[in-house]
Amino acid sequence: MKSLSVNLQRGLGALAVASILASAAQAQTLGCTVGSGNGGVIPTSGSGGGGAPPPFPMISTLNVASVPPGATVVTEVKLHSLFHTYGADLQWVLKDPAGITHNLIGQANSYCDYGGDYTVVGQCVGGVPFPTCNGATVPSGTYEQDFGFHVTGTYGIDNTPINTIPAQTGTWTLTCYDWYGGDIGTLASWDLCFGTPPPVSAPTTSAVLTSPIGNTGVSLPTTLTWDVVNCATSYDVDIDGTITTGVGANLFNLATATPGSHTWTVRGVNATGAGPWALPEAFVVPQPPPPSTCVGPGAASGGLVPASGTGGSGANYPTTLPLSPYTYTSALTPPPGASSLVKVEFDFTTPHTWAGDLQIVLTDPAGGSHNLFCREGGSCELSGVYSIYAASGVSWSSGCAGGTIPAGDYLQSFGSWPSGTNNIFNTPVDLIPVAAGNWTLTIYDWAGGDTGFLGEWKLCFDSGPAVPVAYCTAGTTTNGCAASISANANPSASLAGPCNITVTNVEGQKSGLIFYSISGQLIQGWNASSFLCVKAPTQRSNTQVSGGTVGQCNGTLSLDWNAFQLANPTALGNPWAAGNKAWAQAWFRDPPAGKATNLSNAIEMTYLP
Repeated sequence: MKSLSVNLQRGLGALAVASILASAAQAQTLGCTVGSGNGGVIPTSGSGGGGAPPPFPMISTLNVASVPPGATVVTEVKLHSLFHTYGADLQWVLKDPAGITHNLIGQANSYCDYGGDYTVVGQCVGGVPFPTCNGATVPSGTYEQDFGFHVTGTYGIDNTPINTIPAQTGTWTLTCYDWYGGDIGTLASWDLCFGTPPPVSAPTTSAVLTSPIGNTGVSLPTTLTWDVVNCATSYDVDIDGTITTGVGANLFNLATATPGSHTWTVRGVNATGAGPWALPEAFVVPQPPPPSTCVGPGAASGGLVPASGTGGSGANYPTTLPLSPYTYTSALTPPPGASSLVKVEFDFTTPHTWAGDLQIVLTDPAGGSHNLFCREGGSCELSGVYSIYAASGVSWSSGCAGGTIPAGDYLQSFGSWPSGTNNIFNTPVDLIPVAAGNWTLTIYDWAGGDTGFLGEWKLCFDSGPAVPVAYCTAGTTTNGCAASISANANPSASLAGPCNITVTNVEGQKSGLIFYSISGQLIQGWNASSFLCVKAPTQRSNTQVSGGTVGQCNGTLSLDWNAFQLANPTALGNPWAAGNKAWAQAWFRDPPAGKATNLSNAIEMTYLP
């Protein structure tokens, strides 16, 4: 259906139409010069191709004898009964009487056919973008000018917004270039309409979010990106319901976010209003990596991956391990106080192509082999420093930039490895036993054709509590004493140092003892003033006398922890290993008190290597 201006023009004549349209408060088009049979065949012969404007375009002229009163610019170009298969082949160009050539439609309408009446208007003034319709026909209607691939000024053709082309009398020329062969079409006629610059409309299309998407993991800070929204001068960014306005470009730098999943979306905005929100996407911020202290063999551990040979086609996966892997053994001592392995760090100083070929295995001093990374990353490269954590970092499936997995923090990945195959177990990093001794890193290559160079690797441990941690509240005795328990150091599984427990502020000359649990903390009423602070079952040490003065708070109890454990090999918790914990408390006589006894506070001790 033709617009009001075209129908009036054809029925009443130019002057009458100009008068009617000028009286319409909302109208921007004041009149049109109507072509009659001024179309043509597209292309007239031949086709495009090559690097210059195609030969034999369709060329049609339209003489504008007068411009409607008050009109200053071109507002619309109307194409009547346009038919052409594969509209993306075509570029429509308008030359004004002054000889300036303007790009109207630059190979838009991907994979679509033309078949109807089309009005082309400036961007952001009420039209809609040309669709991508995969072989269907573009419906008749009003569409936004689209410059397509054309770079303004190329071949003397400028990307000029329609509504800034000056209204002029004289001869206007419409040219249609067909840039590719195999398709032809026809245009019945075209009209040229003039008026005043129309007001800008709000964006009509939503953004397409590009990164991060698909609930992938991100490392902070991260950048949210999306495709440019036509007509938008700024953007609103919504993250978990909190909206940031006035974002000037199609990206948003996110510096901080809490660990966990987050949802985000974007909409375009201009002075007239806001467009529709994009379909939301999600991303995940991993738990922050815990602090750690690293030890490693240094540059001496560098080597080819694989050292020589290869795993072949991978057909033997996971039954038969590849020959000639990278392997390096080093005597390493965890830092003092370490109770768990936090991460394994490795540095590919020369990229290894096709990360999906590799499996990385760590063997502890006791001979246990643990799967760290198993055939993740597909065809991407490993290049740089990577840290593998049990519960921090992003997944390897987060993608690779430019063919390379970005260096950074990643989650341990067992891949499809059946735990225990070839005595390699899917052990979380933080559960790998901590011990001083020979540690071995092995990298298997399960397929041929790719190599790389590992510069060095490191094991990174927590520092552990420097000293036992006090908790719970001591009872108050009949004489106002609050017994306090402490230890000079955490115990060592290898008896590397002394561990002496002392209880001060005990009632003088009272019998008592120190007891412990391996089951955890507890806060349970014991009598009117004190609490039982360790869970059953418990292990008692030998009874002793506090010394000091009766009625005073100068008694003490003590225990050489290492000596007690050596003398009692079947005591609760024996044999001890690094990372094991014990919770200890003191008990002593206090006849006037409830249960005729009282209790100290408690301590939590963590075994070191």
